Formats: sequence, structure tokens, C-alpha cells
Amino acid sequence: MPAEIIHSGKTRARQTAEILARHLGASVREGEGLGPNDDPTPWARRLSEADNLMVVGHLPHLSLLAALLLTGDPPKEVVKFRYSGVLALTKEQGRWSVAWYITPDLLPQP
Repeated sequence: MPAEIIHSGKTRARQTAEILARHLGASVREGEGLGPNDDPTPWARRLSEADNLMVVGHLPHLSLLAALLLTGDPPKEVVKFRYSGVLALTKEQGRWSVAWYITPDLLPQP
């Protein structure tokens, strides 16, 4: 479970982070450099040094960030992101891997 959720400055990202935080018991705050077209490199460094952190952002930034962490090559698409999807990465012995990925169509509809 994440201890902290960091979101972009966009309203929808903040709203999503707040919903997730209520269910996960995590703190929430806005972070810099999480816009759709921001460079993923600073966040790759930050995530490599952090534990239990969730990032709520936008495409293509999140796709580039995942590719950078998983392969070292941001333009290489390794996860076919869907809007409202949640990707969990884990780091063991210095290497990132996909723990799980949930897309909206996998969830029960109300």
C-alpha cells in the first residue's frame, strides 16, 4: 500500500488521488513535473529512491515513465495504457517489474 499519493496539478488527477487516498489511507499532495508532456527522468530518479509511493498523472508522461523504469528507453512503449488504468511497479535488487495492471473493463460495473 502506498504511504503517499502524489498527483499532477490538474483537477482530475487531484480528484483521483483523493479518492484513492480515502480507500488506501495514504496522504495526498501535488507534485511538480507530472504534466502530460513533462520529462519523466526526474520522476524515474525519485521513484528509484522512494518506497510506497503512488503517482497519479497523465499520458503520455506515465507511459514514458513506465518505459524508462522498465527498459531505460522512454519512447519504447512497454505498457498499453488505458485511461483510468492503474499500473503497479515493484523494484527488487535494483530492477523494476510490473506487479499488476488493472484497466476499467476488468472492474465490475455498478
